[in-house]
Amino acid sequence: MLTTRSTLIERVRRLDDVGGWAEFDRLYRPLLTRYARQRGLSAPDAEDVAQESLEVVLRRIQDFRKRKSFRGWLRRIVENKVMHQMTRQRRAARGGENPAIDLACANDDSPAEIWERHWNQTHLLYCLSTLREEFAEHTLRSFEMYVLQQRPVDEICRTLGMTRNHVYVAKNRIMRRLRERFEALMSSLYGGEA
Repeated sequence: MLTTRSTLIERVRRLDDVGGWAEFDRLYRPLLTRYARQRGLSAPDAEDVAQESLEVVLRRIQDFRKRKSFRGWLRRIVENKVMHQMTRQRRAARGGENPAIDLACANDDSPAEIWERHWNQTHLLYCLSTLREEFAEHTLRSFEMYVLQQRPVDEICRTLGMTRNHVYVAKNRIMRRLRERFEALMSSLYGGEA
């Protein structure tokens, strides 16, 4: 899947490529939803924002060639939808403050920082899911516990019956493959330009 000749963007441009759109949706819907949630929207509103953003992508993907960065283009789309949803909420509250919107404003991270974090996380988790064929389950579990959950090594050793050395070796091996997969994914999906 990671070695496709045409990029995902090119596949989505071909409106008859149902598989390309399904792959795009599977990869980006969770990113858009998580981003909208972190900006302070409720789960149903975040789902609406993701759906509306994907509809915009579908309508405007033919114009994307003029854009420099797909990542930035997609972020602008979802940010516009988030702001539109927040405006609707403010109007619905008749001028009252919405606690969800206040939380979004109180977050120390800028929308761009939130987007970057979720963009990278989405692609890295996708790549990690492709490694399930290459590594034993306990090896992947130790990586997830150590790197993603930031659990203490001694706890991982007790839980999985591994030595400290095995945990560190697993982390290094998976990180190396993850970097390779990430680069291949970026090249495959975006022709090297994300």
